[in-house]
Amino acid sequence: KVSDISWWYTLHSLQLLGPAFTKLSQWAATRRDLFPPHICSRLSELHDAAKLHSWKHTDRVLTKAFGANYEEQGLHIDPNDIIGSGSAAQVYRARLNAKWVAVKVLHPNIAQRVERDLNLMRRVAALLDSIPPIKMLSLPRAVDSFAGVLNKQVDLRIEGENLARFHNNFTYQKKSLLKGFSSTNIPSSSVLFPQPIEGWVQRDVLIEEFVDNAQPVSDFLKDNSNEGMALRKEIAGPLLRCFLKMVFLDNFTHSDLHPGNVLIQSSNGKTPHRIVFLDAGLATSLSSNDRRNLVDLFRAVILDDGEQAGRLMVERARFERCSQVEGGVDAFAAGVGAIVSEFHDNRKKGLTLGAVRIGSLLGRVLDLCRIHGVEIDPAMANIVLSTLVLEGLGRSLEPNLNLLDFALPFVLRAGKV
Repeated sequence: KVSDISWWYTLHSLQLLGPAFTKLSQWAATRRDLFPPHICSRLSELHDAAKLHSWKHTDRVLTKAFGANYEEQGLHIDPNDIIGSGSAAQVYRARLNAKWVAVKVLHPNIAQRVERDLNLMRRVAALLDSIPPIKMLSLPRAVDSFAGVLNKQVDLRIEGENLARFHNNFTYQKKSLLKGFSSTNIPSSSVLFPQPIEGWVQRDVLIEEFVDNAQPVSDFLKDNSNEGMALRKEIAGPLLRCFLKMVFLDNFTHSDLHPGNVLIQSSNGKTPHRIVFLDAGLATSLSSNDRRNLVDLFRAVILDDGEQAGRLMVERARFERCSQVEGGVDAFAAGVGAIVSEFHDNRKKGLTLGAVRIGSLLGRVLDLCRIHGVEIDPAMANIVLSTLVLEGLGRSLEPNLNLLDFALPFVLRAGKV
């Protein structure tokens, strides 16, 4: 088809423009509140295809960060032991004081290349924003929001801080039964975030724990044996609870949850299989308004009161033109109500992952936001994207899990992983 050829050329051109344009397109694919679904679907086809950078660059970065004697300090890297390379960084497996670690090194001049691309985007957005039909898209604000997201990926200290915070969020305090003995902190037995190594984190390089005996979650979907199906069921519950905890209890959600960043570490016979989350450079915290909107939407599904949730979204929106149109607020609220009612009717089938699509519901609400001019924080779009990914994984692993059973405790702020 002509449209397919045109889109292939468009996507190829975007990749040639630079890393920021590629990332912008991937980010735009999540903004269904700003762009039509068919555009978002096409842009979601973009994938990182970064070339490997040289060992000379890696050695230069390590020397600048840790000194020319980094090997004497215990860090030993085989230049050919490369785990992978993305749009921003390259990852090696290495030994640090006899322990396996992962070494993440930013690509050459990545910060400068990103800033160059962002400056061009800002100029184009300012020019387009002067055109009345396009002004409603608020492109300058969109570019500023995207710049904040992208700049976090070119400072690996942020990823190190995020990993430490996720680790703390999934660490629980176990009280001693003996008087006079203090309590101890116990990491979750079902979730693992590789920890940054203290003293080995800089802007351009991050050294963290290496997770062995683990494989991508997608690999488990290929095993249709009875044993494989039982294992899927074992994994699905903790995966869903983990995500719900991030969203509703911690308000700190991993926002780059494609299947390659979710691993399953095999059981050693004494502990269950563990879910491993990688690449935590992008994490989302919702504003108080968007957090209330999300909770209200979930409650609306349970209580079948979508119209009230829609009116609250308009009242709390940072920018909206819905109220400027006669009947606009009523139309938006009715639209949200219709979506929620349709979703609520599926309770007759049971609120299992196989019967309902909470990610689809959120996506359709974002479509309404775009149509009626109710702007939400980009963080909400990130949560929706993560919900779509995690919900799809959960459904593939175990479609008979009851969504309400899992979600309700977290909506009420009482859930546990």
